[in-house]
Amino acid sequence: MPFPRTVRSLAVSALAVTGALTAAIAPAQAATTDTSCKRVCILDARTGSHPDYDRLVFDLTDHALPTVQAQLSADGSYTPGASGEMRHLAITGKSYLLLDVYPAQARSSGPDAYTTPAVQPVSLPSLKGVQMTGDYEGHIGFGLSLGDYTRYQVSTLTAPNRIVVDVYH
Repeated sequence: MPFPRTVRSLAVSALAVTGALTAAIAPAQAATTDTSCKRVCILDARTGSHPDYDRLVFDLTDHALPTVQAQLSADGSYTPGASGEMRHLAITGKSYLLLDVYPAQARSSGPDAYTTPAVQPVSLPSLKGVQMTGDYEGHIGFGLSLGDYTRYQVSTLTAPNRIVVDVYH
């Protein structure tokens, strides 16, 4: 027995909504395997706010997880690579968190390219900006401009691979 036109259109609409919701809750960037990336490639950076913390997530290719070293900086100064030249983060904060990710790379083209702007302002309670500070000899540097709060936690997660930085309020 054929379905009435109204029932058919409702069923099609429900399938379309289900597909849209599934796409909306899928990860922003799934980990990929790419043979042109000899180390872990950092693909993307995304942020979000939660009731007790702001979160920064770096999406990675699915190589072995890198080591992440983090240290607070009062003035946001850093030295990119082996240049010996002292620079300051472009986005002003009240304090700063510097990250060194190793071994890793951030490629500028190809399927494993880093797609987030090198300097990204953020308007969250604790996180004010993210900046890539360097890509040199397997070390990727990032600087986070912070607001009033400096308590943080850095972790790595798998399936898909990612680095997660939580800055607490």
